Amino acid sequence: MRATEIAARLGAQADAVARYLLPKGQRKGAEWRCGGVNGEPGDSLGVHLTGSKAGVWSDFSTGESGDLIGLWMATRNIPLADACREACELLGVQDDRPAHVSKPCRKPDKEGVHKLSGQHAAWLRDERKLPDETIAAYKLASRGDRLMFPYLRGEELVFAKYRRPFDAAGDPVPKKQQFSAESDCEAILFGWQVIPNDARGVILAEGELDAMAWHAYGFPALSVPNGAGAHKWIESEYAALEPFDTIYLSMDMDDAGQAAIRELCERLGRERTKVVSLPHKDSNDCLIAGVARETMALALRDARTLDPAELRNIAEFEDAIVAEMSRTDEGLLLPWKKTHHQIRLRPGELSVWAGINGHGKSQVASQIVAYNATAGARCCVASMEWRTPKWGLRMQRQIGAIARPSEAYSRTITRALSSTLWTFNVVGSSKAARILEVFRYARRRYLIELFLIDNLTKCGFADDDYAGQKQFAEALADFARETDSHVMLIAHMRKGDNEDNPSGKFGVKGSGGITDMAPTVVEVWRNKARERATYAAQQMCEELPDKFKPNGPRGMDAMLYVHKQNENGEEPAVALWFDKDTGQFLGRTHHKPRPMIPLAAMANIGGAA
Repeated sequence: MRATEIAARLGAQADAVARYLLPKGQRKGAEWRCGGVNGEPGDSLGVHLTGSKAGVWSDFSTGESGDLIGLWMATRNIPLADACREACELLGVQDDRPAHVSKPCRKPDKEGVHKLSGQHAAWLRDERKLPDETIAAYKLASRGDRLMFPYLRGEELVFAKYRRPFDAAGDPVPKKQQFSAESDCEAILFGWQVIPNDARGVILAEGELDAMAWHAYGFPALSVPNGAGAHKWIESEYAALEPFDTIYLSMDMDDAGQAAIRELCERLGRERTKVVSLPHKDSNDCLIAGVARETMALALRDARTLDPAELRNIAEFEDAIVAEMSRTDEGLLLPWKKTHHQIRLRPGELSVWAGINGHGKSQVASQIVAYNATAGARCCVASMEWRTPKWGLRMQRQIGAIARPSEAYSRTITRALSSTLWTFNVVGSSKAARILEVFRYARRRYLIELFLIDNLTKCGFADDDYAGQKQFAEALADFARETDSHVMLIAHMRKGDNEDNPSGKFGVKGSGGITDMAPTVVEVWRNKARERATYAAQQMCEELPDKFKPNGPRGMDAMLYVHKQNENGEEPAVALWFDKDTGQFLGRTHHKPRPMIPLAAMANIGGAA
């Protein structure tokens, strides 16, 4: 949550929070009073305890004021992020979103790094117009003939970029040859050390010199590590940026910089990101051109959020409308080649996968996710019915095409999936709003493409809460459309007289609005009649009737009945055969289970057993 959201929750318990932060104070009417943020006796500091201003505080002796997060920082003398974390602990707010696990990265080589050279310092002062205090604040250094921009996390050097503005003879170097960066290092933001601990807003600039120019104007700023074109840094820095109420995007006023803004707004939160418009290409150009500080302050004041994504002029779609005439079907594929031209998990859509209890819908969905995750698509599974280790092992059997993976093989598969598979790790009933909240976080931070919810009955709805079920399905469809991702929702079928025939889309349990909201509806049906006939034939040592033989009309183990597919109108029926040892569904009778990750690739990750 952002700092303002946490402060609002604290405000609802203002009396208890004020007593906790300032235990030596005392209540006087509708306020908690003490002498200052250190809790000394007196009346100069007051905290409103009731009404619309609950949680607002002011210290009349110093002029300080703010909300309860600001008071938390002041009384504890800690930065914003720590105050938010401690406040959440007090409120009992648990963070069960997917945790970010940093991949092992190389630390920059410090050999040859030395104090900023006189030539580099002169170039920064004379050419880029940056003051000495700004150069010192960002801790610039030199490495041979290259200017070094250190990316720090605390005191640790995490990443470094370099610029070689001139050669040994003092002549300018062509711009494309000036820049270089450390490889295989973690991408983080440049300049964290200059951001005040109590800052509630932050500026993100496109380049290091631009961030420094904002600092020279009196507005400390950060820089993205790789310009406008690469946003992998968001995964590492999402948590650090999360408490800020406002993020000002100061991208270059060129096509590349402006094109980056929409993705940054979506991933960092449209409601809190504001776009800064400058009179020159970037803030450093403004500094060089002598633009006044007041003008830059006005640019921040007048920064605007992007228009809602839903509000678009039809002229923007001119090329897209023409392209639609020859567009090929897009989306993630199912594991069976024969379905590739029939069914797609299209971005921006919700699909419902329904079936009677025990008919294998979770197993089918698991194989679909495994197939796409091993192909490089980022997936997130919310399995409220199965413990994560249990469905994880089932998926590993499908991926490895092996009944009992060895420990080494299991660990290797897990590592192979570490960059493409996340889990919403909750067992039991989970509220729908929380699922959507976590999904939005996962989409913004990790660019998840495919979400799976297994299943609707575990999302906190009563069986007869048809309105709630419909609203949730509509919310999922909206989420998929807004984020351009795909959501698979597993649902149960109503109990009928028997299981020998498919139920159809009208047999989906719960509100009819569930299937109304989904562009694609698939029924997973298990051929129980064939299973019974097979068991009877084995017991009687008789031959299986022809119709139940693998190539017979009822010889399949399972069927996927596509009851609805709005995009192309196709509603195929797909026969599948089940391999009990591996849990894989096969597309043909003669097919054998195959590993989804080649053994050679496994060996590169860590060796297969």
